[in-house]
Amino acid sequence: MATTQPNISPHLKALAQKTDVFPLPDSLNSFVDLSGTATPVRRGSTAGKADEEAPTFDNPYNVMIHNCNHNPSKIQEAYNTHRTTRNSLSRHKLLTDPTPIKLDYILLKSHVLQDGTIDHRNCLVFWARPPLRVRNFIATVQDKLRAVAPNLWLMPPPNLHTTVLEITHSRTPEYIADLVKTMRPSLQSIVDHTYTHRAKLVKPMLSFDGSACAISFVPAAPAGEGRDNEKGSHNYNYTYHHLRRDLYDLSKESGVEIDSRYTVPSAHITIARFITTEDHVPSELAVGETAEPEAIASTTSILADSSQPDLRATIPAVKIKKSKMEKWVESLDEINQWLSEYEGDGAEWIVGEEKGLDCRIGRLWYGGGETVVLGKGI
Repeated sequence: MATTQPNISPHLKALAQKTDVFPLPDSLNSFVDLSGTATPVRRGSTAGKADEEAPTFDNPYNVMIHNCNHNPSKIQEAYNTHRTTRNSLSRHKLLTDPTPIKLDYILLKSHVLQDGTIDHRNCLVFWARPPLRVRNFIATVQDKLRAVAPNLWLMPPPNLHTTVLEITHSRTPEYIADLVKTMRPSLQSIVDHTYTHRAKLVKPMLSFDGSACAISFVPAAPAGEGRDNEKGSHNYNYTYHHLRRDLYDLSKESGVEIDSRYTVPSAHITIARFITTEDHVPSELAVGETAEPEAIASTTSILADSSQPDLRATIPAVKIKKSKMEKWVESLDEINQWLSEYEGDGAEWIVGEEKGLDCRIGRLWYGGGETVVLGKGI
């Protein structure tokens, strides 16, 4: 099965046990909008033509909707531009950086080795759960990844999700509990929003970088530019980006501030993470104490999250083997070629199918946590 997790070598266990302080995997990511639609109009911006005042927005999701002239085809194009540009940058880094893989030590220690390490990142989010046919489709993609990199950690099918809106992250349980208390009267109506506001996601692609792989979708759009919706057909004018906009407004109206890491145009489901470099380093190279000094290209020193402001991590970065990385990137390209022609089950879905939105709290970086309120499914 695709969800079978890898056996961890003694060398990696030794390294993980020595690493008491470590960087957050997402602290290595840059959440930059690469769609080309974030400018010139930004939230609170005064940029624009000299003879007219540019609009400002309290809701950051309205920026793209405005800059795309409310056109679902342009919104789809913006999402696709973001993910293809990001893949291109990631591809270049994987092939040129001698140490491109960033291991998720929190995942390795707390979930795989189960050494008692506690993940302190408590969050409050609204998730969309993919329906069964999408989960089965993702399992096929995970099998393709595992065939090339057998030591990948794969997200278990029950944990698969896309984050429609993140209210906050990396907080204490007490802080999250206070937010939930404030939002409680509004939560059911928020998670039920997808029952009457149906946003379709289409065109799956494998998105990747040096820390993880995800299946990304784009908002659906009519087949032809300017095509009128037929009676009873899907309302393409209400896109996934409109759904994110609505959840932002509804959450603000409930009485909380939104402290999200990003508003970039992405609808992705994380499906795999790196917990070892063993698939990409020379087979004779150990990643523990026995590694030869010349194999260590650099160290990574990263400030930990806001709940641990004084902790820093120094992690050895092991040089990958060029031919193995080239094979990995070639495999990613082959999967995306296959996906570009795929029209089977799981190629599209409406957010809220089977289950409505999932208001989730806790340590949920890897699909865990606790459901506060679950919405009505379509």
